Amino acid sequence: MKKIVLLSVFLVNFLMAEPSAEAINQGNESYKQREVMCSLDELFEGLKKTLMQSKMNIVTVTKENGVITAKGDQYNEDTITEITVSISFKAVGSNTSSVGMIASYNVMEKKANTGQIGFAGITLPIPVPLTGRYAMIGSGHIDESSWYQGFYNSLDKVLFEEKMKSL
Repeated sequence: MKKIVLLSVFLVNFLMAEPSAEAINQGNESYKQREVMCSLDELFEGLKKTLMQSKMNIVTVTKENGVITAKGDQYNEDTITEITVSISFKAVGSNTSSVGMIASYNVMEKKANTGQIGFAGITLPIPVPLTGRYAMIGSGHIDESSWYQGFYNSLDKVLFEEKMKSL
C-alpha cells in the first residue's frame, strides 16, 4: 500500500511539472531530451512499447549502443507523411536513465499518371486510373515541442503502467 501511495505521489508531481518556458523558447531544444526515474532495461522496454502504440515500425534496435530508430506513415487523402525517429538512451545512475530523440518528416503528394491519345497529329493527355505515384513536396526536422511532449507523455504512461504491474 505504501508503494502505491509513493508511486501515485511521484506520478502526480511528475505530470504536473511543466518544462520551463525559457528552455523551450531559447532554441536550445531541451524538450527533445529528458531524464526518467527507471532502470535502463525498463526504459528500453518502455520505448519499444511506446513506439509500437504510436504505430511506428521499429527499424533498428541496438540496446548495447543505446539507439532505436523507427518509422511511421500518416495517410491523408492526397498526401503521405513519413516520420522517422531516432532515439538514444543511456543509464545515468542505478535507477535513472537519460533519453533523447530527433524526429524528421517527408511529405509526399499523390500525382496522377497520364497517358496520351492522339490522332491527326494532335495528342491529348488522359488520366490513367489506379496508377498514382508520389512526389516529395516537403521534408525537414520536427521542431515542435508539443510533438516531443506528446511522445514523452506516452512514455511516462507506459513506464507507470509497467511499474504498477510489477507491484
